[in-house]
Amino acid sequence: MNKQINISKNENENDFSGSPANSIIRLVNFIVDSLVWLILYFSVAYILDLYFVRFNSYLINYIYSISLGLMLFLVYYSVLEFFLHRTLGKFLTRTKVVSNLGEEITFSMIFKRSIARFIPIDVFYYLFSKKGLHDRLSNTLVVKANTHNKQ
Repeated sequence: MNKQINISKNENENDFSGSPANSIIRLVNFIVDSLVWLILYFSVAYILDLYFVRFNSYLINYIYSISLGLMLFLVYYSVLEFFLHRTLGKFLTRTKVVSNLGEEITFSMIFKRSIARFIPIDVFYYLFSKKGLHDRLSNTLVVKANTHNKQ
């Protein structure tokens, strides 16, 4: 009985975690996702500006632009990482987000992860640690995805 539980646990561990992604892969993820987010932001901003939103105040335009960028950033990371466990950068590098604790990822974990990316030192945290600050705060980890696994 105990042996079966250990086998199941090991199979689950293999399904939900591969080896942790290294710093170069994480950098590629960051660059690709930043480019995708910028393209998404400028496309949405252009369409909204062209058809819907026009303000006469420079300050209101500035606040609107920042708010739109933050909202799209949160939506991009939160939706893709919650439903697919990956962003476009992670698809490219064949990595995915998993729970540090071996449990199913919750939207709360992913949302914390997305919010933590706004902390200014998050980008520089990799100089001191293999795991990002947003990974630590949300109890998540980026690992190499198993090619035979559909998740």
